[in-house]
Formats: sequence, structure tokens, C-alpha cells
Amino acid sequence: MPRPLRHPAPGSFRLRNGLRVVAAPMPNAGSISFTLAVKAGSIFDPPRANGLAHFLEHLVFKSTDDYSRHELAASMQRCGNRFDPATSKESIAISGTVPSPKADEALALIASVAQRPRFAADDIETERLVVLEELRDWEDDPSKRIEVLADAALWGPHPMGRDTGGKRATVREITRDQVRRFHRRYFHPRNAVLSMAGAMSERDMLALARRHFGGWKASAIAATPRRRAAAQLAPAGLQRRRSKVLRRSGTSQVWFSASTTTPSYPDGYDAVLQTQLAQVLIGDGDGSRLWDGMRERMGLAYEVYATLDFYSDVGVMSAMAAVGRNRASVAVREMKRLLEDTSRGFSVDEFSRGKEALAAQIELGAQWPMANAARYAELSLIEQPLVTPTQEREMLDGVGIAQFNEFVRERIRWDAAAVCAIGEGPALDEVRA
Repeated sequence: MPRPLRHPAPGSFRLRNGLRVVAAPMPNAGSISFTLAVKAGSIFDPPRANGLAHFLEHLVFKSTDDYSRHELAASMQRCGNRFDPATSKESIAISGTVPSPKADEALALIASVAQRPRFAADDIETERLVVLEELRDWEDDPSKRIEVLADAALWGPHPMGRDTGGKRATVREITRDQVRRFHRRYFHPRNAVLSMAGAMSERDMLALARRHFGGWKASAIAATPRRRAAAQLAPAGLQRRRSKVLRRSGTSQVWFSASTTTPSYPDGYDAVLQTQLAQVLIGDGDGSRLWDGMRERMGLAYEVYATLDFYSDVGVMSAMAAVGRNRASVAVREMKRLLEDTSRGFSVDEFSRGKEALAAQIELGAQWPMANAARYAELSLIEQPLVTPTQEREMLDGVGIAQFNEFVRERIRWDAAAVCAIGEGPALDEVRA
């Protein structure tokens, strides 16, 4: 492989109030990106308030003690409207990318929404309607609903199995007091990471962090959330498969998925990298097993791909496809065959192409400030080493085909996958079988 570009290690600091700060200067970038990540994701929702974390993520951008709703919107617009709050199972992230001269204004805004949201009663009721519409969209779109169904099949009653957005019934009942308490409990400097990457020196990034976050104080009820271990629930060996089907009449397609657990960060970054390589080879577009087998060779599907998510103690890989109802049974059997056949190993040619593809993705991501800010925020939040793109490439270069094929055979067990389908027709019976 060509020699990778050198990417220096980011600076890692801790402010006096406990906030972790990661600074990754990128002198050739034309912008700067921020990610404030807080360990406050949906798995920490109270049992009867599923959707609370996601609801709070919506509400912090409504108004704060420093900005009215109109002023907040106007400030975001002046910065370019490139702010992106998001809720995952383990965290809430508030991110933004702005031209370098806008960095101070943008970080002041992020600091305000994180530390001083108003949670006005009228804002709560207005945004509740917005969130309910978002949930309806997810329910009506099978490409989104299949992900929720897969989580439920894979994790059952564990909090990992709940929909991040909650249910309409639970969202309707969330109160202002619940929102404020959740914020006071988990939004504090010792439970957060501020990661910055882009066209600014490490010294200037740290100065900005101190200016806008140095005075952040924890409330009297602040806590660090604890989660129930999910890895111990992972399907392993030859345990009985689990399945979920959602019968939906009037559909011309069947969406179906197979999901299995994978190694994650506690298994070492080399395991993370090999899992990423497996996802590339299994279902990442042209040349992958799923794409070539189901789309190019048999013409079974337009949408067919594999996704990969890493959590603090476990990873999840899912294969997804949408297929015409009359051919869905054939497609289910073909996906099963393709996935289980990965245990036999990949050819030298496949392996070589996959490594080149992943290396190219690493280099492309390394040139994007937002990708760097987000990756270092995630790693720091779960207290992992800040592996640079250069280190990733060096690890990838050291992976051999025999080692990799053994890794896939032992650690990515499609024979114990959870399977799901949405639609109607005999394919649903194939999934249940």
C-alpha cells in the first residue's frame, strides 16, 4: 500500500472542573469542528420515560438563559447553520462546523445550549409535537423501522433494545421536571468531552475551551451514569436464533435484516479495525459480498448493505436489504448463505481490495475536521486511547489474511444472528424459520 500521510496525535487535556478537552490542529483545513459529547444516551432513560434523552437533545436548541429562540436561530444562521445535535444509545452529541473566524461565536452557542437551556414550558409543548412527527416518520419508513426492530430482537428487554427516540405514548407523558432533572444529573463537566479539530492551534483551542466551559459547574444531583453490561447478552455459539416480523399489508417490498454482535473497543483497537474491514468486505457497496451476490449477480435488490456500530462494550453488525415481495424468500435464503459463507474465509483478492478500500476511507476521514472531532470525542468519552489515522493505517498494514479469516470465523457469528422482516408474504415465514 502507499505510505499513509502522517497525522499527529491530538492534545488531550482536563480543565480544573473535570471537563476533558481534545484538540486536533489541522493547519490545512479551512474550518473548525466541535463535538461536545455527554454520556447521557437513551439507555439511561428512566424505564417509564423512554425517549427522554432524545427529547432533551431537541429542547436544548430551543432557547437558553443567554438566547431567546429567535436569537439562537439567528446566531446559528450567522455561523452557517452547520450544527447537528444527535442522540445515540450511549451519548448525546452537540456538534458543529464553522469557518475559523466564527469559532468563538459557535463555541459560545454550544456552551450556552449545553449549560444553560431554559426548557420553557411553551417550547416543550411545541417541540413535543415535532418529536411525535419524527417518530411517525420512523414508524412509516421501513428502512428506519427495521433498525428499531433489529435492536429489539437482538437485545430484548435490555435498555439497548429500546428505540432511541422512545414511543409516542412515552414521549407524550414526559414532563418538564423530568427533562430538567435528567439535564442536571448528566450534563456536567466530569461526564462530558469537548473535542475540536481544524484550522486552529492547540493553544487557541484550549483557550476557547477554558473561556466558554471553564466556569461550567455540576449541580447538586450530578452523577456519572452506569449501564447494565450488554456484552454478556451477546448471541454466541449455536444458541437459538431470535426473530421479529412486522406484518405490513399493501407493501410491494419486504425489508429484512440479520444482526450479530462483534468485538468493540475493550477487545483492542486491532479488533475494531478488523471488524471494520469485515463490514467493508461483507456489505460496503461495490465489490462487497452482499452487493455482488444479491444485486449484481442475481438482481434481487436495489438496497443491500451492512452497517456497523461500536458501543462501549460490544459492537453490532447488521446486514439489510429491501426486496420485491415475490422474490423476498429467495433473497432471505441468499443473504443467509452469503453471510454464513464468510466463516469459510475471504480470497486473497477480496482481502487486498478490502484493505485498500478501508485505507482510503481512513485517509478521506482524516482530512475532514468533523470526522476527527467526532472520533476523538467518542474515544475519549469511553476512556479509550486516541488512535490517530496514521496509527490505524499502520495497524491495518499489519493485518494478514490468515489472521483476518480466523478472526471473522471466531468473532463474527452469523449463525447466531437475530433476524427481522417488515412487509408481507412468505418471506416472513422464512425469517421465522
